[in-house]
Amino acid sequence: MKEYHAHGKLLITGEYLVLKGALALATPLYKGQTLTVQESKELGLSWRAETLNGLWFKLNFDDNLNIIETTDNKKAENLQLMLRKCVEQNPTIQNKLNYSSVTTMLEFETNWGWGSSSTLLHLLEQWLEIDPYQLMDKTIGGSGYDIACASATQPIFYQRIKGEAPLISSAPFNPPFIEKMGIVYLNKKQDSSKQVKSFLESSSNNESMIENITALSNEFTTADEIDTLMTLMQQHEELIAQATGLTPVQKLLFPKFEGAIKSLGAWGGDFALFLSEKDYAINKEWFESKGYPIVMPLQEVIVNKQII
Repeated sequence: MKEYHAHGKLLITGEYLVLKGALALATPLYKGQTLTVQESKELGLSWRAETLNGLWFKLNFDDNLNIIETTDNKKAENLQLMLRKCVEQNPTIQNKLNYSSVTTMLEFETNWGWGSSSTLLHLLEQWLEIDPYQLMDKTIGGSGYDIACASATQPIFYQRIKGEAPLISSAPFNPPFIEKMGIVYLNKKQDSSKQVKSFLESSSNNESMIENITALSNEFTTADEIDTLMTLMQQHEELIAQATGLTPVQKLLFPKFEGAIKSLGAWGGDFALFLSEKDYAINKEWFESKGYPIVMPLQEVIVNKQII
């Protein structure tokens, strides 16, 4: 039996513009996904995906990766595509896919946006020894920062210019006041797809915005005063609002919060980062009183060997 693990992710800076080449700050999470492989007596590949709430889906492939049976056709077809693209990359792995039984375990809630797909890509990289970025480009798409987080042991800077290999380096993100920082689950998606799609498909290179976000990403790692980082968070939100035409989450949901709130990864859903002069525990109670019960301290969620 072999077992592999991949970290989940949070995108601290650079949402949307990371897709256009801006430098992003991202961090791995303790919770991620595991993949366990065991030998089987049956020809083909059996796959069982589990979550904290039990079975997510399961399926059986024959020895040519045709789906024999499954509990979820869409998920099965997505996985089939990934595995077939893996074989295209490296035909010698076909043997690994036969007489095998795989179980994956997602360690966070499926709707949290912490990287159920990106962790799988890294797990396939470890098991099948394929290029996860090439696999991403041919399946789910994206910038790839989340794949980089899957194997990281501390926050990272990530940048990917189209057609080039990603640039990844360690980021010294460890504010002296990190114990006051937290994340809150919004569970309220904005209907932003049209605006964002229009932004990403625009012919404009948005050079000034890319430069500004890149500068902010660097400044996030050097801010040693609470007021400084709160200002940077607000500046970042204003830039993304300008780029996408969307309303900043603090203005939209928490206008009375005494501090700064910044979206993480995608606006209007998933998690937001918060910081104020008040203690984390006080802010946690405040969000809970507003109907947002899932609140966590940032330093307990992220993998950061600079803190340990």
